[in-house]
Amino acid sequence: MNYLDEAPFVAQGIAVTPFQPPTANTWSSGRRDSAVTGLMTLGPAALADELMAVAARAAFQTAA
Repeated sequence: MNYLDEAPFVAQGIAVTPFQPPTANTWSSGRRDSAVTGLMTLGPAALADELMAVAARAAFQTAA
């Protein structure tokens, strides 16, 4: 992992395992998609608003 110094964890006997989403079904694009891009582009408040709007649309479509 390039973004984390594992040494302090290893020194304390803590294993560091990167999250790896499944490669099939809904998660098939999980390695490419990330909220980090949206966070960097929009900022936390705007990203939260966007995610809530998507969730509301999905809930509305499911209910219909």
